[in-house]
Amino acid sequence: MASAPPIPADPRPQLVDRCIDGSVCTACGHVAARRHDRCERCLGSTTSKSFGPRGTVWSSTTVHLRIGGLAPPFVLAYVDVDGGPRVLARIVDAIEVPAGGAVRFVGDDNGDLLVEMVAS
Repeated sequence: MASAPPIPADPRPQLVDRCIDGSVCTACGHVAARRHDRCERCLGSTTSKSFGPRGTVWSSTTVHLRIGGLAPPFVLAYVDVDGGPRVLARIVDAIEVPAGGAVRFVGDDNGDLLVEMVAS
């Protein structure tokens, strides 16, 4: 009887208390949006670190096509997490936030990060 292939690990960032559960390299300082035993850049040792819960939009776009279970329109943004890496997130309520706009993590939806605009 053949066994089923292993389920691959989910590569998306995970939120814990509205912060990204990541890691930082003790050798080169590289930050990652996931926990890793070894640095993605230099293979040095890493330590666990939480990033966020806020960030700054680097770029965003409105998507007008259905992707999986997401009905259009919805907004995706690259977010520079405070003290951490850049991650891809969906903005709640399909509100496009301009580059430089402040956002905060509010949760996830089936593993996708969700952010909302922070009033200035």
